[in-house]
Amino acid sequence: MALRRRAELHSKQVSLIVPAFNEELNLEQAVYDIVKSAEEFLEEYEVLIINDGSRDRTGEIAERLAGANERVRVIHHPFNVGYGGGQQTGLKHARYPWVMIIPADRQFDPQDIQKYLPYMDEADIIVGYRSDRGDPLFRRMNTLLLRVVMAVLFGVTLRDVNWVKLMRKSMIQRFQIESKNIGVDAEVIVKAKHLGCRFREVRVQYLPRMAGQSKGDKLLNIAITLLELVRLFLFKFLKMGDFSSKHSRPRDT
Repeated sequence: MALRRRAELHSKQVSLIVPAFNEELNLEQAVYDIVKSAEEFLEEYEVLIINDGSRDRTGEIAERLAGANERVRVIHHPFNVGYGGGQQTGLKHARYPWVMIIPADRQFDPQDIQKYLPYMDEADIIVGYRSDRGDPLFRRMNTLLLRVVMAVLFGVTLRDVNWVKLMRKSMIQRFQIESKNIGVDAEVIVKAKHLGCRFREVRVQYLPRMAGQSKGDKLLNIAITLLELVRLFLFKFLKMGDFSSKHSRPRDT
């Protein structure tokens, strides 16, 4: 009973991590929308902006947002370390037992946060998959290729490994995240599955980018993701390493 009450206490305490690189045109509205939805659906929350060495006004805007709302914090990277590096910083500094990483490009609708919450008692990672994406052919082919590679190499049949997830922090802390690039999402899924993670999927919206440039669908990023998956495959099946963290397994606090 004590464990159940503890789980219920923590059930809606979420750190909302917002990695941002050169998103001055999107960040303020993105954070406003995230805070509005968090106030509606979550019991306790924080918004943690990771300014990943932006060269525009992203850092300045993030500081202003943090100064105006005590639930908003900002961490600045002195230079760009990549999307995976931004996630790692956010996970390291997150205060709550659940984390959700939301891109600053406003393509995720924060109202969809409510769709993840019913599954928190039965899953360690709730994976959002995008509906009605309307992507160009090149991007659809990339998505299909990633799904095939994940299924063949690792037996992962999730529909959309690269989108917003609600994750139990104690599960993610059981292994070391190494990717500094866009391949971090696939790495997290593969390593979590290896450790017996319980997954659930929810269908969410995918909004068109209204400002700024997409950074995740460049050919170089795709190639890096595939190379990182091959490396993970070698670690798993040729026993060249261990997914588990060398540290003791922490519990939710």
